[in-house]
Amino acid sequence: MDQFSERLRSIIPEGQWDAVLKTFSAPKPFSIRINTLKAGLKDIFEQLEKHKIVVQPMIWCPYAALLEPAANIEEWTSQGFIYAQGLSSLLPVIALDPQPEEKILDMCAAPGSKTSQIAALMNNTGEIICVENIKDRYYRLRSVLDLLGVKNVRIKLMDARKFRGEGGSFASAQRFDRVLVDVPCSSEGKFKTFDKKTFQYWSPRKIREMVRKQRGILLNATRFLKEGGTLIYSTCTFAPEENEGIVDWVLRKTDGAFKTVPIDLPGIAQYPAKTGWLNRTFNEEVKKCFRVLPTEDMEGFFIAKLVKGG
Repeated sequence: MDQFSERLRSIIPEGQWDAVLKTFSAPKPFSIRINTLKAGLKDIFEQLEKHKIVVQPMIWCPYAALLEPAANIEEWTSQGFIYAQGLSSLLPVIALDPQPEEKILDMCAAPGSKTSQIAALMNNTGEIICVENIKDRYYRLRSVLDLLGVKNVRIKLMDARKFRGEGGSFASAQRFDRVLVDVPCSSEGKFKTFDKKTFQYWSPRKIREMVRKQRGILLNATRFLKEGGTLIYSTCTFAPEENEGIVDWVLRKTDGAFKTVPIDLPGIAQYPAKTGWLNRTFNEEVKKCFRVLPTEDMEGFFIAKLVKGG
């Protein structure tokens, strides 16, 4: 963890360092999302309270809440009424802001947390195309979406870098209103000092491997967005190479076709995006990216919002 800590100290503002450092040694509280495709918010909250389960609803997200760690909610999770989901994990879809009847592309969909959140916000209308590369994760995705009652989705088992749309070619491919690109990453936001498994595979080399994959996925995703459409790029890592560095790279590769826009997430603590890293200066547009500050409730997360044209 020493090399990681040294890097992180260059990323987190000095005045917030001590508080952030403490978050790596404390377990996160148990958080849930009410699945509004199958249950009403008021009804579920009343049921939980009736069973003496302490509930702390999130002001910034009406369908999310914290529960006491020992809460037994199998009665609701087994029926798809409640889904266990980290609070930070909710933010990319909130930033995406999917609307009913839209066409949405989810480029890295498993295990289905964000896909099902999108479907719920669309009330199972419109269409979601999901892409997942790994077979066992693909089947896990299908299982989760079935349990949660998602009906407006089609799933593609393939590498997101090779996705060519329904017609099999860029020229004939469908264009989407919104695209979610929640990429595989080095997962630094999930590191815990008390659980070696969370960081045992971390290394600068791992970051470089992730960067190559992320570039391919994001660049391919940009090809399927409608003019004026919104694309969300997100990770659960701190590494600037995987965050601002990727956004900077794709802005250059797409030659002005995209711009970043500020992300409004009231109630969520953030800290400044990195404008450069390791002798590399990034495009000024990356200043509009959103870095989620790790807290006792939230894991570190990165979100960029890109709009095509306009």
